[in-house]
Amino acid sequence: MSLRVRASGLHFLISAGIALLASLLVFLVWYPSPYSTLAGGLALFAMLVGIDLVLGPVLTALVANPSKPHAELRRDIALIVLVQLLAFGYGMYTIAIARPVHLVFEVDRLQVVTAADIEPLQLGQALPEYRQLPWTGPTLLAARKSASQQEMLRGLDLGMQGLDLAMQPERWVSYASYADAVFNKARPVKLLLEKFPEQADAVRAAAARHDVAPENMRFLPMTSRHASGVALLALPDARILGYLPVDGFF
Repeated sequence: MSLRVRASGLHFLISAGIALLASLLVFLVWYPSPYSTLAGGLALFAMLVGIDLVLGPVLTALVANPSKPHAELRRDIALIVLVQLLAFGYGMYTIAIARPVHLVFEVDRLQVVTAADIEPLQLGQALPEYRQLPWTGPTLLAARKSASQQEMLRGLDLGMQGLDLAMQPERWVSYASYADAVFNKARPVKLLLEKFPEQADAVRAAAARHDVAPENMRFLPMTSRHASGVALLALPDARILGYLPVDGFF
């Protein structure tokens, strides 16, 4: 029993250390706040780590029989580690392809776009500077309006297939070029506080961090396939000051 406890305990500590290092990559680089919630990264990583921290040590405890020859024991544990690493690698790959790559202004909202939302063949239709999806957190873009009726019909057709304007690379343009449209579409933050008065402290904190008067702030719905909230905005350039986990459509 002592061997089983020592072996599974050591396996657990090593697995926990690897999970900790992976969490730094996931939550500091791929899914910086608030995208761990908006893009589903927290749920995916929790499931991956939960399975990893349980499966490996438990299997090690099962095979760590003191009566086994050392060569056989080493072979069994090596096989468990190999399977665990393959499973963990596949889980990290899944998290990577689901990472948020852009936050795109689309008509009346900010849409979180993940790598999995992008059709690879359409990525070549983007402007040259947007043809490589980022690995260090989402960039801020805008989805331009249709330039012709034909393009409008194509956009509607893609939308019916589940690809919103924000997910159509040919529409991506710089956020700065649409900053005025973003701020004009945003609503005064006082309306948000009338609906959600409990968010007053969070609004004041965001205003203080960015040296902005709360009455000059506006908000815009912020959506993804997993969750929604609001982004707090201010002049100049409709810069984003913060995020609140409340419904912005009211």
